[in-house]
Amino acid sequence: MSHRRVLLSAALALAVSWLTGCASGVSPESIQAREPVRVHSAASPAALVACLKGRLGDDANVVSYPEPGRVDIRIGSTDNSEYRYYHLVSLRRGGEGTEVEIRSADEWHPLLSGGRVRGMVEDCAPAKTR
Repeated sequence: MSHRRVLLSAALALAVSWLTGCASGVSPESIQAREPVRVHSAASPAALVACLKGRLGDDANVVSYPEPGRVDIRIGSTDNSEYRYYHLVSLRRGGEGTEVEIRSADEWHPLLSGGRVRGMVEDCAPAKTR
C-alpha cells in the first residue's frame, strides 16, 4: 500500500507543478517556438540593448550569451511575484548592424503590443540612440 501512496504523491506533485507552471505565465522557451518577425537595424547589438533597456526599464530582462553579438531581451512583468513574459527580442550581430527577431506570446498586454515592440526596435536607430 505504501508503494501506491508514493506513486500517488509523485503524480500529485507533478500535476501541481504543471498547473503552477501554466498559471505563472508564458516561458521564454514557449515564445522561442513561435514564428518571429524579422527586422534589420543599423544599430549595434550593444546600442540596441542600451536603447531598449532604457525604454522598457524593469520590463526588460537582458540575457547575454558567450557568443559575441548575441543577446536576448525577454520582455515581461511581475505578476504576484512571478515573472510573466510577453515578448522575446533576439539580437544577433549581422552585416552592418543587427539582425533582430521579435517573437510574441500572443497574450494581451495593455502597453506592449508586438507592433509597439517592433516600433521601439526601429526607433533605436544609430542617430536616435545618441
